[in-house]
Amino acid sequence: MIRRLLLTSGLVLAGAVAFSPKALAQSVDVMFEGNIGPECSFAAPVPGTLVYAGGPQTNPGPLSGPITSDAPGGVSGKVDVSCNTPGVDIQISDARFVSFTPTNPDPGAPPLPPGAFGSPLEVRARVPGAQTFYFGSAEGGGTPSPSMALFPIPLAPNQPLQQTVEVDMSVDTPNPKAGIYTYKATLTIVP
Repeated sequence: MIRRLLLTSGLVLAGAVAFSPKALAQSVDVMFEGNIGPECSFAAPVPGTLVYAGGPQTNPGPLSGPITSDAPGGVSGKVDVSCNTPGVDIQISDARFVSFTPTNPDPGAPPLPPGAFGSPLEVRARVPGAQTFYFGSAEGGGTPSPSMALFPIPLAPNQPLQQTVEVDMSVDTPNPKAGIYTYKATLTIVP
């Protein structure tokens, strides 16, 4: 009987070992994906502030003089540019009048100030060591400025190259009216 018990126990033990689950060799693929953007991209721009720079009125009649971001009280617009590689340029591709909201609107008067579209305007974009100018009409569609080299610097190792571009505008308005003037300058990254 003991033989039978030993034989049965041995068969049960052998069966348990033979049919027990084993660790099987397995593999898994770890995927990597990235959407690498263009050479450079713009962050959200910080708008500039235009002020009247014509000086005090010395004789009766309409005011005459530029509205500009370069005069006291004016503020340059700014935009940060992040680049994957050095050696890129930027240009001012367009500048134009966008809108005018009069302070005290006349009920029958047109919403645009005199000369809003035909006024000459000048835009300057600059970084340390370089600048470029755009000259055109407030109607837009002028000739793009010459390209300006960006000199981006990394903020930390293995980080994108970054550069802040400052933008100033001056519009030679013949008869500026009181109100809110909106203009835009378009910057373009060029290869």
